[in-house]
Amino acid sequence: MNLLKFYNKVSKISSASQNADQSEFPSHSSLRQEIDTIAPQSDPAERTPILEYHPNHRDEIRRAYIQGGACQPRYHDFPQSHFSEFMRLFNPLWFDEFNWLEYSVSTDAAYYLPCYLFKGESIQQDGGDIFSSKGFRNWNKKECFKKRVGLPNSIHNKANRNCDDLMQQKQSIIAAFDKQSDQTKREYWLRLNASVDVVRILLTQGFAFRGHDESETSLNKGNFIEILSWYAAKCDKIEPFVLKHAPKNNKMTSSDIQKEIVTACKIETIKAIIEDLNGDYFTLLVDESLDVSRKEQMAIVLRYVDKKGSVMERFIGMVYVRDTSALSLKKAIVDVLVHHSLSLSSIRGQCYDGASNMQGDIKGLKKLIKQESRSAHSIHCFAHQLQLTLVAVSKKCVQVGELVLLVSNILNVLGASFKRVDEFRGSQKEKLQEALDMGELKIGKGLNQELGLVRAGDTRWGSHYKSFENFIRMFGSIVDVLDTLVEDAGTLDDRAKASGYLEACQTYKITAKTCVFCKVLDWQVQELNDHFDEVTTELLHGFACLNPIDAFSSFDIRKIMKMAEFYPDDFDEFRMNALENQLASYIIDVRDFDERFSNLNGF
Repeated sequence: MNLLKFYNKVSKISSASQNADQSEFPSHSSLRQEIDTIAPQSDPAERTPILEYHPNHRDEIRRAYIQGGACQPRYHDFPQSHFSEFMRLFNPLWFDEFNWLEYSVSTDAAYYLPCYLFKGESIQQDGGDIFSSKGFRNWNKKECFKKRVGLPNSIHNKANRNCDDLMQQKQSIIAAFDKQSDQTKREYWLRLNASVDVVRILLTQGFAFRGHDESETSLNKGNFIEILSWYAAKCDKIEPFVLKHAPKNNKMTSSDIQKEIVTACKIETIKAIIEDLNGDYFTLLVDESLDVSRKEQMAIVLRYVDKKGSVMERFIGMVYVRDTSALSLKKAIVDVLVHHSLSLSSIRGQCYDGASNMQGDIKGLKKLIKQESRSAHSIHCFAHQLQLTLVAVSKKCVQVGELVLLVSNILNVLGASFKRVDEFRGSQKEKLQEALDMGELKIGKGLNQELGLVRAGDTRWGSHYKSFENFIRMFGSIVDVLDTLVEDAGTLDDRAKASGYLEACQTYKITAKTCVFCKVLDWQVQELNDHFDEVTTELLHGFACLNPIDAFSSFDIRKIMKMAEFYPDDFDEFRMNALENQLASYIIDVRDFDERFSNLNGF
């Protein structure tokens, strides 16, 4: 039994003694009464199926049957049956050859005791339920018994080994643990809890666990050992029982134990997420990536509204996929959701990247899931779509593309020298101070910071507009810096390079104010229309109408009703009529009568 199973079982036993009711964790006396009702040599056809017993009782009941032995009525008058024109009957000598064989007087059939005892738990029944519940009656086919025995790893031999292991369970880790003194148990729990505490810290901070050298002489044994050592030094309660003071085979610090504690934390964390979701609707976020071994994997995230009304994003799994076709990705997603008792019908949104296997309108992942849930609309990140329009326009306009290349070269020139970076910062600081003195800029948190060009992955709302605004200021500062570089450049080559960039910048300052500006605007509008389809636009308009800023000035019943039409599984014709009336009452209540909704600055 591995540590995780052992930890869970002992924890349940411990908590049961304090908190659980008698129906869930029966007392020893009630278990004894149930076992006493099991008569040795009982007819196998009349037994209660083992899986119908309480899980806490099954092992004791199995022991009772094994100790009583197989039901073998040797002196019964076995009836004859007609087989292939001959009369046949059960031969009691088979009991000597197959000591596991049982016979039912009531059904005139043969059974196999270990099949009954371990049916459905780790032992897969071959031949259906013949030897466990239905019974075997083909007395002319004795070879079936020999076939049942089979090779060492046959079902028969595995079941026999399970019986032997059950009767020798006094040697198991749980039995050994029960024999320990209370002091030994207490020391064990202190070590285990200390390791769990350290694992929780490392998981919360996202730190690595192990070091390259974890030997006693190492100066850095890795985060897990080092934090546990620090913890022990600061806590007198655990210091005498962990690390070098612990038994060599019970330090609770091995890599396997660390992994099993992490697995237990993962299980409990996902369990808490599913409970927080509480069977409500959610949005599915999926992205593909490669791990360090270059294997394809898929990250699955749920976005939902918790019980407090807060929007939550929670990671629930990383799945390896052999191929990235839409069908394979859908199957992997369904398997993860089913594992957590979630359904595709609860999806109310899909968020993927722009890859064709994700966003394809015919065979893409979004289309396959939309077929299962009509309300699962695919919402591609608006900020990312805006960025894609900028990229598309830059490819269409030669002047814009050259400008982007020019800025990239300028940044490379500035970044190659600390002196140039300092001069740029000095020039930018002077211009910033001048703008503040003249009242052209405002002072506030997050304003007027030193920013570079935003990377492709930085797609927060407003990031592009702010970046463009800062870029314009930065562009003017670059021109001034290049003026200085022309004068101060040490070599003829540096001076010529700076002069060329300066001349190009001055040209673009003039060009940006003329015909290119109008042309780019036309292309930008066209690309925006292509990237933002009707559904996503209507959804965006509908949600914007719920904004409470300025006394719900954006509220528009027509747009909200239009948004509701995109969720046919939630709003049928009757509910649509009721919704319109409720919205009319709602806006009056919150805007005119409820002061709690006044002067709000956001959702």
